[in-house]
Amino acid sequence: MKEHMASLPLINDFAKRSFRDVADQDYIAARMSYKAQLREPFLWSSLQAFEKYFKAILLFNRKSAKGIGHNINEGLRRVENIKDISFSIPDDVREFIDYINNCGTNRYLEYSTYLRNQALFSLDKSVWYVRRHCFYMRGELTNSKGETIELLPFNVQKTKNFEEEVSRYKYTIQGGLLEEIISKNKTAAESLIWHNFYYGSRQKKIIKNHVNHMSTVNPTLTMHPEIFEELDSLVDFSKETHKFFKNKANN
Repeated sequence: MKEHMASLPLINDFAKRSFRDVADQDYIAARMSYKAQLREPFLWSSLQAFEKYFKAILLFNRKSAKGIGHNINEGLRRVENIKDISFSIPDDVREFIDYINNCGTNRYLEYSTYLRNQALFSLDKSVWYVRRHCFYMRGELTNSKGETIELLPFNVQKTKNFEEEVSRYKYTIQGGLLEEIISKNKTAAESLIWHNFYYGSRQKKIIKNHVNHMSTVNPTLTMHPEIFEELDSLVDFSKETHKFFKNKANN
């Protein structure tokens, strides 16, 4: 993709402010919802956070984020195709992202959903692994000898240096909103660092008195599918919901 040098900082600024910073806010909102035992807002805010983090990474690397919508599995697939940033995540993070992809869009309670075991801890770990690549890793600088130094290899190594659990809380992104909230102890800091192994000003080895909120819900449509046709004339349902009940009617 061709770009003018003058547009470089502006595109990065958009990726930072419109995607990464808002994703940081969605992440904190998800944590607040979990603490308040609000299942659907937790799932939806988690989905929104991952969606924007993936779009930010794509934009920082000048890759298209168009057409992803709320499909964070597609966002993950595209980010993993950016080979030179060495993006990698553990299998349990990949599995959690898939879970959020399936349950997070259920903000109108169209289908059965559930809040899984250890969801908050899984969210924190997953956000850390995704967000660590969420900055402009490219560019170059000139050293004292007049030599041009590519920054990408150094930034790729930076993302790997903090994978050990004891040092993950030290990982920072320059100009990051989460980092600012923690360092300046802003109002949202309490909600961000509460029971968080990955973000905070110090390492946490043990979290005491953590209440693991697990729940399930069956919506009206699941319990009474016969009402779908009539409701469909009154409410806009997603394509996935239409497909599900169409298949159900044909079986």
